[in-house]
Amino acid sequence: MIRFTVLLLCVAVAVARKKSDPSYDHQTKTYYSFVEPASCTTKAGHVTPYFSPDSSIEMYVSMIESAQSSIDLFTPGFSSWSKCTHYDTPCVGCTIAAQRNESFPVFSALINAAHRGVAVRLITNNYNTPTCAGMISPLDFLYLNGVDIRFYASTTFMHAKYMMVDKGKKTSVSSVNFSYTSFMRNREAGVLLENTCAAQTYFFQKVYDYDFNAGVAYKPTLAYSASEMKEITDKTEIPPQIPSPRTIPGAYVTRQVHHPSVLVPTIMTNPDCDREQMLSILANTTTSFQLMIYQITDQGLCNALVAMHKRGVKLTLLVSRRVFSSTDFYKAEDCYTQLNASDITIRRTPTYYTYSHQKFWIVDDEDVYLDTGNWSPSDFSTGTTFPPHKAADWQDVNRDFIVHMRDSRIVDQFAEVLAQDWQRGDYWVPYHKKNATATA
Repeated sequence: MIRFTVLLLCVAVAVARKKSDPSYDHQTKTYYSFVEPASCTTKAGHVTPYFSPDSSIEMYVSMIESAQSSIDLFTPGFSSWSKCTHYDTPCVGCTIAAQRNESFPVFSALINAAHRGVAVRLITNNYNTPTCAGMISPLDFLYLNGVDIRFYASTTFMHAKYMMVDKGKKTSVSSVNFSYTSFMRNREAGVLLENTCAAQTYFFQKVYDYDFNAGVAYKPTLAYSASEMKEITDKTEIPPQIPSPRTIPGAYVTRQVHHPSVLVPTIMTNPDCDREQMLSILANTTTSFQLMIYQITDQGLCNALVAMHKRGVKLTLLVSRRVFSSTDFYKAEDCYTQLNASDITIRRTPTYYTYSHQKFWIVDDEDVYLDTGNWSPSDFSTGTTFPPHKAADWQDVNRDFIVHMRDSRIVDQFAEVLAQDWQRGDYWVPYHKKNATATA
């Protein structure tokens, strides 16, 4: 049981992981860690866990529709559900009419919010994909309707999935990307936080404001005529059309339960010291550790699991059956092979999810940690100084959040999801013994 929150300054020496600069990396200035984990000692917060494919889309839309003054969003990308964003093509976009009738409910909810006077800010990554001639993209449409958009530039990649409504009245932290697959076909996990203590609300706002101010202002690449602008900025409400969750025979359907008076001891962010926090959490686990994760590709964290097993901690590990990136797939296989060689049991998630993209763990049956990042080096960075790619000691660094909750009701709900998906999955075996491909 962990009864303390480590608040030490990060002093680890950065380890260079020099590789080619990703196309989405637009960092030009050195990032210096500037925030410590935000602590709370009272059961002030209310927490509502939610999960894809069961209730994530309803949660996002309801939060946006409840906004009265402001919405702040982090999303790694903004994909159309109406085939207006094909990021494997030279350009993106649809006709104005098609984009206005976009089927992604979050898009229409954000347009409606902007039209009723809510200040909407959005930070996302720049994938260097222009709008096709004669078309309009989702980001173009949002911008022209008053949404203030920034391309992330603080570090290599913005990986957090986060929304704050009305300056902290409601805050969502999750694994959910803005794609149809993530909302409707994956297993994902998130929490709605309400009435968080002032220090944690300030923490979220401080990180967001820093990244917003460091970002690059978005502007459409095309110009539109007066008649086109009239159609684009038409303030007629666009009712969000929320699809019903698909019926999966035999699947476990999660519950959306509101839990009042929950202790949220700590909130952390990468790259501001959360690798050191994570290693401390693992080192201080005493009896049991349950992990439901998309992938483990960080060698240090893989080693820490082996060390926990050797000192008698009971490990329960459930990993995604599929991984999108073949590079990450093989790195994860290396870790799982190491764990398997240490007599650690690993199971894979059920076949009916496209990806099991959630990231959470339960420590000693008393503490739940929910992360927006994977167990990968870019999500648990080393050191406190992160220069742009041209520097010799550059690291591939993501922005992420971790929410730590201590409450038996939260433990029970997350443990039930893990147990039910564990039961419906199967045992991991080395890749060379599988009749599958890297992404099958």
